[in-house]
Amino acid sequence: MTDKIKSANNYIEKSRQTVNNEYRLRYHMMPPIGWLNDPNGLIRFNGKYHLYYQFNPYASAPGKMCWGHFVSDDLVDYFDDGVALKPDIEDASAYSGGAIECDGRINAYYTLHREYEDGKKTEEVYRAISSAGYSFDQGIKVFENATLPENLSRTDFRDPCPVKIGNTFYLFVGGKDKELDKGVIVVLRGKLTDKFEYAFTLGPYFELGDMGECPSYYRINGKDVIIVSGCNVPTRGNDFKNINSSVFIVGDIDFSAGKMKVDFIREIDKGDSFYAPQFIRGAASPIMIGWLEMWEKKYPTREKNHGWVGAFTIPREISIRGGEVFQTPVKSLENYLSDVPQGVVPKCADIMLSFSGEGYIKIKGGDGEVVVGNDGNIYLDTNLTNNMFGCVRRTDGRYKDCTVRILLDVSGIEVFVDGGREVISSRIYIDGDYSLERGGNVSEIQIKEIGKRQ
Repeated sequence: MTDKIKSANNYIEKSRQTVNNEYRLRYHMMPPIGWLNDPNGLIRFNGKYHLYYQFNPYASAPGKMCWGHFVSDDLVDYFDDGVALKPDIEDASAYSGGAIECDGRINAYYTLHREYEDGKKTEEVYRAISSAGYSFDQGIKVFENATLPENLSRTDFRDPCPVKIGNTFYLFVGGKDKELDKGVIVVLRGKLTDKFEYAFTLGPYFELGDMGECPSYYRINGKDVIIVSGCNVPTRGNDFKNINSSVFIVGDIDFSAGKMKVDFIREIDKGDSFYAPQFIRGAASPIMIGWLEMWEKKYPTREKNHGWVGAFTIPREISIRGGEVFQTPVKSLENYLSDVPQGVVPKCADIMLSFSGEGYIKIKGGDGEVVVGNDGNIYLDTNLTNNMFGCVRRTDGRYKDCTVRILLDVSGIEVFVDGGREVISSRIYIDGDYSLERGGNVSEIQIKEIGKRQ
């Protein structure tokens, strides 16, 4: 463990008691103090899930970033292990990336990001190694940006995701075609884990805006699936209403020819609080975790000086059925559900309901409320949550008869529609005890508390 990691962890231990717990989530992973954004290096290793993340422990805002570290047995209950990766290089940050197991060790690939007084920056791909997963060495640079094709940016080049296919390692890296000002995914390849060369580029795609970020790859039900985020994607109908957006790209990649036949590209989450998702490498099935926040928003826990911002989404199991992608909360969450008395709505709840036409439920508390309804589309209305921010977000599909599952967690909400065909995620800040009001064609409401493992 380096001196900088020790110093950061000492600061966390001394300062974590200063955090205000009013809006702290209970079963979503969140930082002990400071700022959390992108999930990084998600991997199952030696029987445990090691889940890293973009972390600035010193302020509830981005800064000189390191990798924080959660450890979990089941992706619900977790242990916070502080900082695992922090560069010794002066004025450098460890930006996002992924991880893979090789020779019994975790190989983490991250973006070494540096900014200079003249406004210039550099972003380079580094590899760091950990034998147990709890701390990493400083690593080495594994790719020379100067070897990229001329049309690709050498400074907007980040978030490497490693995969092994056959005997070859690949890195999917977020990139930018600077001549077109469009986002792309750059693919590097190597026979070893410490030296890569340029292979090919996927895109540009409209859905990646002017910069691709945080690509992550998984083979699901016979299809190549990339989850990737795009910056400044223009709004298109009901899609891409945030400053940045994340999509599924589903199809077939020919790694020899360097091409992808795309079946479809679809926005992952219709809410205002979902970004930078990543698959868990080494999990028994495809599981994805995203950032339960978004850039360019108000962050009430910062504005109220609570000392922290950011959380992970609930881990979501991903499947492809009938040519569509489905997302469902990780099955282990069911081990934490318990019955509640009729009429009680806990702060941490799993709510199942059915619509048989237009209708709504309102979750109310203090002066705030959040509405989940059906007016042809399923919608989530967060406009009355302490007047901190709010919006109404809707599904793409129109539904008459459908089931909806709502996960509440103090200041977070995730709405899974029609078995996970669509999802809407947001943050909510409602004071006081909750009550539930319903109207219209709503039936079969079942509420369970999410608490200690049963």
